[in-house]
Amino acid sequence: MSMFSGLQDMIRDKVIPMAARIGEEAHVDAMKSGLMAITPLTILGGVALILAQPPIPANIMEATNPFFAFLLQWKTWAAVKVDLLMLPFNISMGLLGVFTVICVTHFMCKKYKMNELSGVITALLTFLCVTVTTVIPDPTKPYTMHMDMTYLDAKGMFLAIIVGLSTVEITRLLNRKGIKITMPPTVPPMVAAPFEAMISLFINVFSFMFLNELFLNVLDMNLAQAVMAIFMPLVSASDSLWGILLIMFLLNGLWFFGIHGGATIGGIATPFFLANFAVNSQAASAGEPLPHILAGGFRMFFCNFGGSGAALALIIAIYFVAKSTHMKSVFKVGIIPAIFNVSEPIVFSLPIILNLFMVIPMVFLPMLNGAISFMAFDWNLVGRTYINVPITTPGPIGAFLSTMDWRAVLLWLGLMVFDVLCYIPFVRAYDKVLLKKENEESSNE
Repeated sequence: MSMFSGLQDMIRDKVIPMAARIGEEAHVDAMKSGLMAITPLTILGGVALILAQPPIPANIMEATNPFFAFLLQWKTWAAVKVDLLMLPFNISMGLLGVFTVICVTHFMCKKYKMNELSGVITALLTFLCVTVTTVIPDPTKPYTMHMDMTYLDAKGMFLAIIVGLSTVEITRLLNRKGIKITMPPTVPPMVAAPFEAMISLFINVFSFMFLNELFLNVLDMNLAQAVMAIFMPLVSASDSLWGILLIMFLLNGLWFFGIHGGATIGGIATPFFLANFAVNSQAASAGEPLPHILAGGFRMFFCNFGGSGAALALIIAIYFVAKSTHMKSVFKVGIIPAIFNVSEPIVFSLPIILNLFMVIPMVFLPMLNGAISFMAFDWNLVGRTYINVPITTPGPIGAFLSTMDWRAVLLWLGLMVFDVLCYIPFVRAYDKVLLKKENEESSNE
C-alpha cells in the first residue's frame, strides 16, 4: 500500500505537471487548435466526394426496386455534374496546407496577444513564396500565369505548421528587440499596424525564400519536399500496428493518472492522422487504392468507442450487471454523452482516475480494438477511411460514413460486443465493492 501511495505522490508531483505543461505548451496548443479549426473544411470535402462518387456497388446494373432506381439516378446525375460537385473537395482538400498555415498562425498570434491579421498575412505570403511555382503557358501572353498547387494540399501541411509557428516567433523576437517601424501615437492603430509588420514581413519572406533556394541548390529539393522527407519516417511509424498500439496506450493510460490523454497525445497525433486522411481522400477522388490505415476518425470509430477507454462498452456493461446506486447513477449520467463519443462524464463520475478495477480494460481494450481493426483494414476486409465525419457522430454511423463500407459497421458491432463482454467481470467486481460500501453506510445510519 505504501508503494502505491509513493507512486501516487510521484505521479501527482512530477508526471501530472509535466503532462499539463505539454498539453498547455503554446506551440502544441496552437497546432492542435488550428487543425481542429479546419475540420469543417475536411467534412465539407468528404460530403462533396460522396455526392460526386456515389457508393454504388458495381453489380447494380438495373433498377429492380425503388432503392436501386434511386442509386442509379444518383450515379447518372453525379456523372453529369462531377466537375461542379468536386469543386468543394478540390478547393478544401487541394488547399489544405493554405488553410493550415492560416489557422495555426491565427491561434499562435492569439496565444501571444499579437496582431492576428498581420501575423496571418505574413505567414501565408511566406508559405506561398516557398511552395508555389508559377508557369507562363504562352510566352506571347505573359499576363496569363498558372500556379503549381502541388504542395498546397496535404503534402505541404507539415511545412505550413512550421511556417506558421516560425514566422510568429520571428516576428515576436523582432518586436521584443524593437526592430519595427514605430508610428507616432497620433496615428490610428489601423494605419500603424501594417507599417509595424513591414520589417518582419520582409525578413520572414526573404529568409524562407533563401532557405528554399539553399535546399534546391544543395539537396535538389525544395523546402516542402525536405520537410516531407524529414517527417516521412514519423508518418510511416504512425501508420503502423505498433503506432496505433502506442497511441492508444498513451491516450487511455494517461487518464488513469488524471491526465487528459486527448489534450496531450491527441494534439501531437492529430497532424499525422489528418495528413493520412487527406492523402486517402485524394487517392479516392482519383480512383486509386487508399494508402493509409490510420487516418481521420480511425481511433474514434475503430478503437475508442464512445470516447476514452471504449467508454460506450463500459457504460453498456454497467447497465447489464451493476446493482449499486452509484453505478446506476453513472449510467444515467454517461449513456447519452457516450453515444456521441464524449466520455468525460463517465471518466470523472465513475471515476476512472486511479481506479485499479478499471485500468486493465480501459487501457488494453482500445489497443486490442486498434490491432484487430488495423489487421482488418490491412487485409482489405474493410474499406479504409477517406471521409472525415464529426467526432460526435454515433459509432456505427461514423464507421460507415468514414469508409462508405457496410462491413465497417459489422466490425464496429463485433468489437463492441467483445468489449462489453470483457468489461463485465471488471464492472461486476467494482460494483460489489461499491454495493458493500453502500450497505455499510445505510446500516450505520
